Amino acid sequence: MTDKTVSILLIEDNPGDRRLIQEMLAEAANVTFNVQYAERLEAGLECLGQNGAEVILLDLGLPDSQGLETLRTVHARASEMPIVVLTGLNDEMIGVRAINEGAQDYLIKGQVDTNLLKRTIRYAIERKQAEERERRLQMQLSLSNRLASLGLMVEGIAHEINNPLASVIGFSQILTGEDVPETVRDDAKTISDNAQRVADIMSNLLAFARQHRLERTCTNVNDVVMAALEVRAHPLDGDNIAITTRIDPALPSTMADANLLQQAFLNLIINAETEMKLANGRGTLVITTELVDETIYVSFADDGPGIARANLAHIFDPFFSTRGVGQGRGLGLSVCYGIITDHGGRINVTSQPGQGSVFTVELPVVAQESCAAVS
Repeated sequence: MTDKTVSILLIEDNPGDRRLIQEMLAEAANVTFNVQYAERLEAGLECLGQNGAEVILLDLGLPDSQGLETLRTVHARASEMPIVVLTGLNDEMIGVRAINEGAQDYLIKGQVDTNLLKRTIRYAIERKQAEERERRLQMQLSLSNRLASLGLMVEGIAHEINNPLASVIGFSQILTGEDVPETVRDDAKTISDNAQRVADIMSNLLAFARQHRLERTCTNVNDVVMAALEVRAHPLDGDNIAITTRIDPALPSTMADANLLQQAFLNLIINAETEMKLANGRGTLVITTELVDETIYVSFADDGPGIARANLAHIFDPFFSTRGVGQGRGLGLSVCYGIITDHGGRINVTSQPGQGSVFTVELPVVAQESCAAVS
């Protein structure tokens, strides 16, 4: 934590304890703590979505909440944040129980000095980050296993569906051109249109289920992002969606399939656009590219309605959608997942209800001599 600024939310109603903690944080070397405090649980919960705190120091005995129920309430609201519980001299067992219910650590009031406080905060942040990395890896593994099984099933039944479906489309189209009553022609067109819709769904499923055959060329990911935006430029303007790009001009080129990447980026843009439009009728999308440790990161951050935690584990599953009937088939993000993983990359999402979503694509830099020469 050398030369770093850490934001702290201190929820403590005792003025003496609060002042002592603030003084110890001010004395800490090699790190600056920005402290915001609240005296009541209700006020602390209001602060959670406002100050971007990185860790919560939580007294369990507050005027409006007592004991482990205080922790449960805060953890339910901010499960992604590390929480360090503050207990009294006679409450050490409560501190231990608090760890079992989601706290990262506990401190006993009256037995804390500056170094212990600083070290506890650092470890709490690092452990929470490690837990989050493990959770994402487990989600990726679980999703990969589910999608692999689904892919085998889809390929097995696609042939059985597509052959009769082609006959339905073909004969219904013939009927629309025959000398038949207008009502029959209209019915035949309805059959043809809906059968074609099923065919499109099957095509998208197969595109997702099969390993994409990558045609790698020397690719500038920034150019791919801008090409995807150009495709959606007019619809975004018409839907009151503001776009901000933060493009890293020094981003290296990589060997990739530019067309498939553009499809993935386009799906992410359309998904964000749709969510913002359905929720608010307008919105802002921030697209960022950067290089970190030989990995290209492309993030799509929207200010839409966000995603409930229970839905995050299924967001890339085929046909999973929280929208109403007719507002999406639930395939766009699944296709994105397939394209990115075929490139040896990863796609993650972080989100909270009411605070928007951030989809982040990670692509390894794959260089060849011809590509390295133009990077």
